[in-house]
Amino acid sequence: MHLSKHDLFQMNDEWLKKLPAELLLEVSKRLLHDVKELQDRLNQNPDNRSRPPTGQAPWAKTADSEEQSGAADESDTADAAAARATGSATEETEQALPVDGQRSSTKKGSGRRPGKQPGSPGHGRSQKLAITARCEHRPEFCAACAAVLSADAASQAYPAWDEVDIAPQVEGLIGLAFSVTRHTLLEVSCSCGHVSRAQAWRAPADGQWEKVELGEWRLVGPRLAGVIVLLALRMRLSRASIRELLMELFELTLSTGVIDETIREAGRASLPLEDALVADIVQAAQLHVDETSWPESGVLLWLWALVTTHTTLFLIGPRSREMLENALQDGFPGLLISDGYGVYRAWENRLRCWPHLMRKLRGLAESSDARVSGAGQEMEGIMKTLMAAIYAARIDPPPEGLPVRYANEIERLRHLCEAHQMDDHSVLHRVVREFLYDWDVILRPVAEPMLSTYQNKVIHRSCKHVIDVAFL
Repeated sequence: MHLSKHDLFQMNDEWLKKLPAELLLEVSKRLLHDVKELQDRLNQNPDNRSRPPTGQAPWAKTADSEEQSGAADESDTADAAAARATGSATEETEQALPVDGQRSSTKKGSGRRPGKQPGSPGHGRSQKLAITARCEHRPEFCAACAAVLSADAASQAYPAWDEVDIAPQVEGLIGLAFSVTRHTLLEVSCSCGHVSRAQAWRAPADGQWEKVELGEWRLVGPRLAGVIVLLALRMRLSRASIRELLMELFELTLSTGVIDETIREAGRASLPLEDALVADIVQAAQLHVDETSWPESGVLLWLWALVTTHTTLFLIGPRSREMLENALQDGFPGLLISDGYGVYRAWENRLRCWPHLMRKLRGLAESSDARVSGAGQEMEGIMKTLMAAIYAARIDPPPEGLPVRYANEIERLRHLCEAHQMDDHSVLHRVVREFLYDWDVILRPVAEPMLSTYQNKVIHRSCKHVIDVAFL
């Protein structure tokens, strides 16, 4: 049975010293420390720690748990690994040897190459769609002599493809209507005798998108592609779920391969927008920045969200200073609002998010250690007083500045931080050192009440609902 929080409050070094045996005293100290630490860990949640909402449920998968499980898997000794390797090799050898009285297989291959055989029937679309519009593509110039081809010249169709898309909205009508356009490529004869063929446009090769081709010849039109991207990235639907939704609601049959290809093509098509987004961000007066873990194919990456009033840019990569510097290119002259991650300290013109600090102080206030809890409660009370004063000053500015009016509270807060910066309690001394490192940045809104004291909530929503596809 675990000790309750009420029991832990009654235990301290003085109580342990009254016990008769020195060995029992040392053991009790260790047990007390371990129990308090476990109690604090059980109490951690998104309200008192800087953690994403996914860390609240005990069964939620987090990057830390993946790293711990990976470390546990690699904790076997070299001898044990060698024993397993030896055992597996022996087992394979035994399986390879034929059993007495049993013949080895002498079955010969058919001699045919694996896969689809030449001449066998193919598989195309089984759903037949009625054509609602037609579009012909003619070559403009002769491929041989470069002469302009007359629009009256005889032409002949050679290949064609159908494009399914959402029809333009009709004024006064609601709902979706689909169109099917038959695109036909024409071949035209020139006076020189050469026959030139129209070619469907294709994007040039790009080493960054080796497996994603982008071209005009495609089944899914741009409006329908936008809906598929919305369902996949904003609504978090799988490819199979999107296929089911389109079939059940609109009786449109698309394979999961086509849906996946559409999403990836949309990512490549929107890549040039990244430069435009960065240009808007650099010119903004305020920039809210945050990052969250982003496991991808077994590799722990980080999703960065850069949010201004009108623009949101998402980036995926390592959790390093270079990542942010590359995004901002020549620098950001505006006001940077962030949490306490050390990378952001390279920008002098910045603000700290107070809710992040308040959650950490709430965690200290709820500590099982009475001394730590008392310090956390007092610091939390001072910060709440200052925050209320900032909000009131925005409506009715006081005659004297807030730093003068609340000089005693600010001095008391600094005294608490300096008194505990070498504390044995790891969480307490980390929090107070964070206050001391960023003291001027944290308390800047006290002198300038009109400045923000929190990160834009769009950041936290953005990390959950990623709608940009430039990084796919």
